[in-house]
Amino acid sequence: MATEAQVEAKLQELVKRLDGDGGAQDSFASSLPEPRVVALEVTDLGAGFWTELAAGRMSELRSGTPDRWDIRVRAGSDDLVALVDGHRSLFSAVMSGQIKVDASITDLMRLRKLA
Repeated sequence: MATEAQVEAKLQELVKRLDGDGGAQDSFASSLPEPRVVALEVTDLGAGFWTELAAGRMSELRSGTPDRWDIRVRAGSDDLVALVDGHRSLFSAVMSGQIKVDASITDLMRLRKLA
């Protein structure tokens, strides 16, 4: 099981990677044109993180649970690390139930384009 510090470091890495990838920013911006609060629950650690996704960019990663969220991702620590490291695809992780995504049907349809 990955530690909370390892998960946070991997999520920070993901935010920086997406911030430096203009193609990813364009994809996010066109798929999710309105700002969205993205919450992440690390189920086996009881930890939470969140960020705001706006104009294709993620804001600073914060610890805890936001007052409200538009998109919530729930996963175990090892599954998150494997996903960020590219050892597991988001589609297969969601289909197998290792990662759960809660969002409006509109956001789910928009996110489907990114998977």
